Amino acid sequence: MTDNTPPATDTTAGLAGLSADLDALVEKLGVKSVLVMRSEPDSMVVAATAGEASKSYTVGAAGKKAGDDDNRVPLYCERVVDTDTTLFVRDSREDATFAGNEDEVEFGLHNYLGLAVHGPDGAVVGTVCVLDDRARDYADEDLEALQALRDNVERAVREDDSALGG
Repeated sequence: MTDNTPPATDTTAGLAGLSADLDALVEKLGVKSVLVMRSEPDSMVVAATAGEASKSYTVGAAGKKAGDDDNRVPLYCERVVDTDTTLFVRDSREDATFAGNEDEVEFGLHNYLGLAVHGPDGAVVGTVCVLDDRARDYADEDLEALQALRDNVERAVREDDSALGG
């Protein structure tokens, strides 16, 4: 008997109040994963996870950053943190920078849209992002919904500097 129950949304204690927002964004966009990531010097760490891919992206799981290693493909979220800009990758398999990245190879997720999360001092402390297993575009209202989640995450971080964990 197959269990078709979707994986439970999971968050750090400081982001628990945003669980419904994460679930709503998965539903609205129809994506495999909505994540909130914390940036560490050498890795990106899951702080909140929702959607079908939650079984792969568990709170506390970390992806190693490429850093200065030209032989490694950068993580999507790493690029967002490093540049403090929105990143959209329609299909990483057709992208010179991101082809063969960890999310694509390990989890089959080659579509990405991510925004930087800023701490109280304005520094980038992480990301909010969506990942999917099909090449797709996002409408303006989809981006606005992701921005609203980011705003809520930033508010949580202002209220509790340990909201992203770590």
